Amino acid sequence: MIGFLLVFSGITPVVGSSTLIDEKRRVGRVQAAYLTHLINFTQWNQADLPKSEDTAKFVILGADSNGVVDSIKFLVAQRKLKIDGRDLEIIHFENNLDQEAKLELAKKPQVVFILSESTSLADEVKTITPNSLLIGVGRNIVEKSPADIAFMNDRNRVRLIINEKTFSRKSPKISSRISTLRNVVEIVPAR
Repeated sequence: MIGFLLVFSGITPVVGSSTLIDEKRRVGRVQAAYLTHLINFTQWNQADLPKSEDTAKFVILGADSNGVVDSIKFLVAQRKLKIDGRDLEIIHFENNLDQEAKLELAKKPQVVFILSESTSLADEVKTITPNSLLIGVGRNIVEKSPADIAFMNDRNRVRLIINEKTFSRKSPKISSRISTLRNVVEIVPAR
């Protein structure tokens, strides 16, 4: 539990002067840790999950300049992360694979993460797969788009911006325990 709180505190020590690339990698690792913990704090209706023998899907959209995809894959394998007893498959689409990404989104993945360098729009993704946990980067993706959660980098910290509807809807539903982490979580009113 202490490790979880330390990871969710958003505080990661920075030793010496770091380059922009080192900072991007650090942010990518923190985002990956947050994402794997968020999955553990999310509940889905059975209707929004694949058959029990199939894998759950986590789709990542966009160019990955900070290593978050590799970090997520590592953490999912290391923690043997599952969604409701189902193995979790990570599927990454670069920007030039929009048509293939849309076909995968039509299969209703459980989690969709739109990277900051993505050409995909949150509105379009939510239309294709309305019952996926939609995560993006930047406050506007939650405040002005239908995303559920956003990452925001602020003063050497990674914060979560969470739409309040994710706590009250049936699926996917985020545990309200996350809202107690006021240092790193900001809840915005539903739009």
